[in-house]
Amino acid sequence: MSSEAKRIGRRHVVRGLAGIGACLAMGLGVTQAACAEAPARFIVPFPAGGAADAMARVLVEKLRDELKQTVIVENRPGASTRVAAEVLKQAAPDGNTVLMTLFDTMVIAPLVYSNLRYDPDKDFAPITEVAAVNYGLAVSASSPYRSLADYVKAAKTDRNAATLGVSGLGSVLHFIAFEFTRKAGADISIVPFQGGPAMVTNLVGNQIGSAVDGLGVFVEQHRAHKIRVLAVSGKQRSSQLPDVPTFSEQGYPSLVVGSGYALYAPAGTPPAQVSRWNAAMRKVLAMPDVRSRIQNIGYEPLAGSTPLEVTQLKKRLVEHWAPIVQTVGFRGD
Repeated sequence: MSSEAKRIGRRHVVRGLAGIGACLAMGLGVTQAACAEAPARFIVPFPAGGAADAMARVLVEKLRDELKQTVIVENRPGASTRVAAEVLKQAAPDGNTVLMTLFDTMVIAPLVYSNLRYDPDKDFAPITEVAAVNYGLAVSASSPYRSLADYVKAAKTDRNAATLGVSGLGSVLHFIAFEFTRKAGADISIVPFQGGPAMVTNLVGNQIGSAVDGLGVFVEQHRAHKIRVLAVSGKQRSSQLPDVPTFSEQGYPSLVVGSGYALYAPAGTPPAQVSRWNAAMRKVLAMPDVRSRIQNIGYEPLAGSTPLEVTQLKKRLVEHWAPIVQTVGFRGD
């Protein structure tokens, strides 16, 4: 736990326990005033210091005012976001715990893992979409590669170049990497990492030849000329990296893919609490300074959506990815 969380936790321990007790006692009749006594947990499924963590802290800074409540970012990395989902499942449905996670958690994981310890349709209450995510393929800035063609040519003859990092197997990143290597016709080994920061460190040091991740992981390092993003996955070039061509422009039309972050509460959270978070997030996401800061991190902030729209988008993504996952044949433990 961070020093900030400990400090806030000590300050609010008496009020927090009382508030939680009140929320649980009232069940579906829970009120905003009662729940506001307890600090809210804003769970992020990635380590502190990464792009998702940075976006969460931008949002939480404003949410504290909108919710009139202390909100603490809680990093719960592990198992390609599944650990955080399990934490949310076990949380009290009192409106004081939410999870901001990629659609991978609700879409890809159920397609890959037969022993998943949560059911996306039964264990969570969707709140709103938060931000869109585009992906990119990057190499070290010290490498001579200026295009995908340059990199693929090198990967076919140089084993040091023929390694591609991803931050987690069984994720969208894994399947993008697989599709790229298949279309490139090169024997490129996929190397998994625990998170984006560790992967980028290895990329900068030329321990791996390339890496695939969300642009939020790459943008800052690209601007600092430590890595070089060669391609982005959107239909159009990214507003953060307008000089970087898309995969499609370079002959990889099947890699026009994207994802996004959405906010969830535990199943059974009272509709009034879901609406409370939804309204607060929409207000925060509409703030120009918030939108600018999220864009600078590497994501595309959205205006928010209804819980039903989150559910409908999840269904469309399952329909898109299910046949791809089946083709790859990867199964988790």
